[in-house]
Amino acid sequence: MDRYTEGIAVTAKKQWPVDDRDGFAPSLLEFLRELGLIGTSASEYGGPDELLLQSSGPISVDSNFTSIAGPPMIRITSQQPSRLRQPEAISTGSALQGEINLGGPQSTCDWRIEQWEEGCKWNKRVTVEGNDLSSALREMNHLLPNLDNNFKGLQPGCFAGLLTYDLVQWTEPVQLHHLPPVGALLGVLLRVDRWVIHDRSKGTISVVTTHHDEWFEKCCEGIENWLTTPDTQQESLAEKAALDSTIHDEEHSAIVDTVRQAIRDGQFYQLNYGRIWSGKLQDPWGVFKRLVATNPAPYSGWLNVPDYDYSLASVSPELLLSMNGNELSTRPIKGTRPRARSRGRDLALKRELAASRKEVSEHMMLVDLERNDLGKVCAVGSVRWHDWRIESHPTVHHLVSDVRGRLRDDLDGWDALQALFPGGSITGCPKTATIAAIDELEATPRRAWTGSLGFYDPRSGLACWNILIRTLEAESGLSGDWLGKVQAGGGLVFESDSLQEVEEAKWKAQALLDAAWGSSASKIPQGEMSIEPVPLLNSAIEALHKSLNTKPQVCIAPAEPIEWKSGDPRFVPVNEGERRLLFIDNLDSFSWNIIHACAQLGAEVIVVEGRGVKSISEVETLLSAIMPTHIILGPGPGWPTNYKLTQQLATLA
Repeated sequence: MDRYTEGIAVTAKKQWPVDDRDGFAPSLLEFLRELGLIGTSASEYGGPDELLLQSSGPISVDSNFTSIAGPPMIRITSQQPSRLRQPEAISTGSALQGEINLGGPQSTCDWRIEQWEEGCKWNKRVTVEGNDLSSALREMNHLLPNLDNNFKGLQPGCFAGLLTYDLVQWTEPVQLHHLPPVGALLGVLLRVDRWVIHDRSKGTISVVTTHHDEWFEKCCEGIENWLTTPDTQQESLAEKAALDSTIHDEEHSAIVDTVRQAIRDGQFYQLNYGRIWSGKLQDPWGVFKRLVATNPAPYSGWLNVPDYDYSLASVSPELLLSMNGNELSTRPIKGTRPRARSRGRDLALKRELAASRKEVSEHMMLVDLERNDLGKVCAVGSVRWHDWRIESHPTVHHLVSDVRGRLRDDLDGWDALQALFPGGSITGCPKTATIAAIDELEATPRRAWTGSLGFYDPRSGLACWNILIRTLEAESGLSGDWLGKVQAGGGLVFESDSLQEVEEAKWKAQALLDAAWGSSASKIPQGEMSIEPVPLLNSAIEALHKSLNTKPQVCIAPAEPIEWKSGDPRFVPVNEGERRLLFIDNLDSFSWNIIHACAQLGAEVIVVEGRGVKSISEVETLLSAIMPTHIILGPGPGWPTNYKLTQQLATLA
């Protein structure tokens, strides 16, 4: 492709000791920007796109590394395709009544490979198409330089950037009505050949690049000067500005009641709804600096894409996917309480969160959903709920779990991303049904909110993707004025109280509204960040803790589950004493938990899609091809009449 794909990834590296001073990364990025080494003034070295992945708050396994990308030479971008390439939706029914537009992607998932022409612009080289997100992105692996196997950790030459929520068009089998405008940015991934990395636990800062060039020399010289320069900048407060909201509180409350009715009707178990606040901005970079100063979070980030007039500032506390080799982890958040001014009241709210039957049951439902999503790509018997805790952030307390699994040998990090994206904590259970209902209720594309910012290196198997909550998205038009958007909400279940859900959305939006517009929809005090075990307040919590310490069941699975489609080869009959289980997958978010449990008991499991355009209509053909000894009709949202294959099999039984 270009000279930057030649040679070994790490050819230049320099390191210095450094303390964990407040405002470390934004201050350094500004310093390098002023030196013409990052951003629009660095065009002689690479593109003007800026990317900062910042870990803030207490140093932990979640908050350890901060990375600044140098000027990129290669990037890949995805835009919303023309509607001329999209078939008409197969129905106009209501997802809240179980009428979901199922089917494959409405068009191919296209990514453009672009190369920076020195001092000029991004030039398109080729467009790569895929039937889903993972297959399209996997086609980009050839762009990466060779790996330095002697270097551990994040290496230059990997992919890093943004995946907006609307890429769900190529990760879930549902067709949406409310799509982004044609040409809107869906994703941008930089091939980062230059990293400035702060290792918070070791107290070091490093510059690592694929080439020992002029940029490397000037960057090292600049950092040495920056380390001896006191940071005297004081971030100003945001100027108060007018705000618009997509809905009023009364409308928000009514939507909660609508969702509760749909849950009563059996359409889904839980749904995450978000409302939008928007207004004119002075400067999104200033918003980001205020955010990380007042609301530090482990998965914060800044992105600026000048040719799209686009910026993003996030202080996300939530991890979608961490990958190290074949070890996968996701850390969903579900369960929230506001902070309080007095220490006693703050502790009481934390204990109230842990003791809430509603919050804990909702949280465990999400844990099961994430086990299901990991189960799609992980080895049988490897997926487990590893830990849970209470994380206290400046304005809220959260319940957070850690769910882990071991990636199958025949799959990669793009497959893992495909299985988990977008996160279940910001969609609902079952995921496919709630994505369709969210599209109907919010009636607008989410864009970056609840998408992901992060990186993946296919060479080393190292990845980290956040979930873009607590995020500002900003765009500027021909006038040069910035328009910012903030979205926040919460998970709705049957026991949800409409007034409390309205307030919870405001709690979550507060830090962003203050940083961007000097105003907040809710005024709650700020407290110190901490990570603590969930207290053993009742027998239910004690039982959950006990289950964490239970040894995993011995896995005797004869093979990994097989997903079978019409036209695939027929199976041979099983031998005497063997079990072959036909599992009909009806799009429930717990199906793969059942599939793994059956495989662990020694059954050969064959999974067949039970609903959607790929369903098998001829049940006799299905049974003769698979020759099962056992059949499980999987659960699913909505009414039995929605599942013709399941009804046919039930009738035969």
